[in-house]
Amino acid sequence: MNITEAIDSLRPFTSKVHSESLDYLRAHWEEAEQILLAEIERNLIDPTSDDADALFLYAIHLCAEMRCAKAFPHFVRIARLPNIILDHVLGDILTETFPQMLARTCDGRVDDIKALVEDPAVNDFARGSALQAIMALVADGKLDHAELSAYCIELLSCKLERRASNVWDTAVSAVCELGAPGALPLIRMAYARGLADPGMASLENMISVYNQSRNAAPAQIRGYVKPFRTTESEMRFFVSNWGKDEDENKKSTLLEVLDEREKDSNSYHQTKPSVGRNAPCPCGSGKKYKQCCLDKPPKVAAAVVSTVLGNPVRDEFVAANDWMEAGYRYMEKGVFWRAFECWRDCWDELSSILPESFRDPEVAEEKGVFEGCNFLSNWLQDFEMLLDELSEHNLTAAQYAVAFLDDILRRFPALDAQIKRNMQVAQARCLAILGETEKAAGILEAMVAQSPESAQGYVELANLYGLETERSNMRPDIPRARYYLQDALENARDCAEYDVTVRLKDLDVVEESMRRPLP
Repeated sequence: MNITEAIDSLRPFTSKVHSESLDYLRAHWEEAEQILLAEIERNLIDPTSDDADALFLYAIHLCAEMRCAKAFPHFVRIARLPNIILDHVLGDILTETFPQMLARTCDGRVDDIKALVEDPAVNDFARGSALQAIMALVADGKLDHAELSAYCIELLSCKLERRASNVWDTAVSAVCELGAPGALPLIRMAYARGLADPGMASLENMISVYNQSRNAAPAQIRGYVKPFRTTESEMRFFVSNWGKDEDENKKSTLLEVLDEREKDSNSYHQTKPSVGRNAPCPCGSGKKYKQCCLDKPPKVAAAVVSTVLGNPVRDEFVAANDWMEAGYRYMEKGVFWRAFECWRDCWDELSSILPESFRDPEVAEEKGVFEGCNFLSNWLQDFEMLLDELSEHNLTAAQYAVAFLDDILRRFPALDAQIKRNMQVAQARCLAILGETEKAAGILEAMVAQSPESAQGYVELANLYGLETERSNMRPDIPRARYYLQDALENARDCAEYDVTVRLKDLDVVEESMRRPLP
């Protein structure tokens, strides 16, 4: 075996861990280290790309096992990735083995780990993992028990913002496991103020752990820190399902859901969407759902009538219509990812059918450029709302949404103004989730310039900088967020519909939550 063969054997996503190859890399570490570090760097240059192979995951684990100090800056960069990208890159590794990756490679750079713990712009679970890394350093004899106890007391009393998060739960657990002197009042206060989650561990349980730890040997951190053994043992859980079909149902085609048409007395018909009372109304009015269509009967698209009567759509529209209907049926079943796959294929069909000169989807049926189970304009809005929902937690959906919405806004310049603003907002949200906040802000700023009489753009900018910063891993900029809302009050005519004055008060709550001292 040579170095190339050893590296290449770790690329396939198979359930077999190649211990022979790992042993070769350990024995030739000076040469292997450079290759593995280059692999980590390559993935960090474009962390949103599809997982081409498994080498990256082997690389980060083997660097941790070998205590590779050169890997530490890479691990810090990983911890600072936006939420959705971090989940794509690490998944469950973030809370399982990532703490030891930081601990085993930091080489005394504890302050860099503390900076992760204390930074509200870092993913909550990454902050918790960073604190566990410091715990691992104590368990490994690299850091003094009393020093960590004092640091955790500082976290609870003055270094964590007053906002419930995973790092609060981790810090409370840490002081309890450490039996940190003087921590009990802070533990009680954390629960009293809703900063520690009783669903993770009750106050009574934490007090019990704390009292037991106070009476135990201070050098022990019992059962709290998971030790790192070997790359094989740490990765065995993750590789157990590699190479297997995770979803047996994928063996069937997505369009099999349309077999239900034979059983139904009526073909698909549009029903009321599942929308929160305070969410924007799906009709595109810009009002809240409760203030608009909540109490109205569901609409049935005219195009549905021909389907109900059994009249076939024109040949060129059959494929697009089938994908559209299949998506709606999956939506009714709550199988939203399959709905996304169907509607993605629907748009692939439609984009090749619709003439480039066609400017307004609201008259697609009237002009004869599309016929199907729903009006084209309605479906575009339904797809936008589905993408907005899925993009919160799925990188593929977020990336697709940005490109899809850009395509829609480009192809349909005569789009209804409110629908256009809704799609611009959805696109900006997805960009923010992907960490491209400047592009997101640019879209919203342009939206405000185009429609200064609408409060929607101002509100979304305030959300971006103040009210929804957690979704995009940003530090809240309360003065900037407040500026946008005050600007809305001066220029927009529909501030009441977007609760602008209420949002200004909400900013005060966010500002208060970011203050550090707990007492």
